[in-house]
Amino acid sequence: MPNTSWVSVAAYSDKISAEAILGLLSGAGLPAYIKSDEHVPGLGSHFCVFVPPDRVRQAQRILDQGRVSEKELTELATGVKPDG
Repeated sequence: MPNTSWVSVAAYSDKISAEAILGLLSGAGLPAYIKSDEHVPGLGSHFCVFVPPDRVRQAQRILDQGRVSEKELTELATGVKPDG
C-alpha cells in the first residue's frame, strides 16, 4: 500500500483518464497509484494520481511534456485508436 505522504499530481473526473496518466508515469519508471471516491464500480467522479513526494517534479515534467488530449487519453487507456 502506498504511503499516505504521497502527493497528488493530477485529478480527473473519469477513471479512464486517470489510468492513462498512471500508465504514462509508470512507463517512465515512476511509482504511482490512483485514489478515488469510487465506492461502487462505475460510480466514481474524482480520481487522483499520486506519486512519492521526491518524484513530484519528475512527474510534473512528464505531464507537462506530454500534454495529452482527450482523444489520446482514450487511446492510451483502451489501446484502441479512435476514428477521426
